[in-house]
Amino acid sequence: MNLPHLMSLASHLASHGFFCLRFTCKGLNIVHRIKAYKSVLNYLKTSGDYKLAGVFLGEFVGESGAENASSP
Repeated sequence: MNLPHLMSLASHLASHGFFCLRFTCKGLNIVHRIKAYKSVLNYLKTSGDYKLAGVFLGEFVGESGAENASSP
């Protein structure tokens, strides 16, 4: 999602030496999302191009995601 505040945050973090990876994981299935995040992290760990000292994951939930999350 190319929202101005997300792009600004990623730009600020990257300019201060943080590796920022932003991607969209469509679908509300939490198991699917966890698998997608895990795949990306496993790639970064095993690629040899990146040295991860720590990981911070953030997620933006829009209105439709928030509505579905609160549904029984």
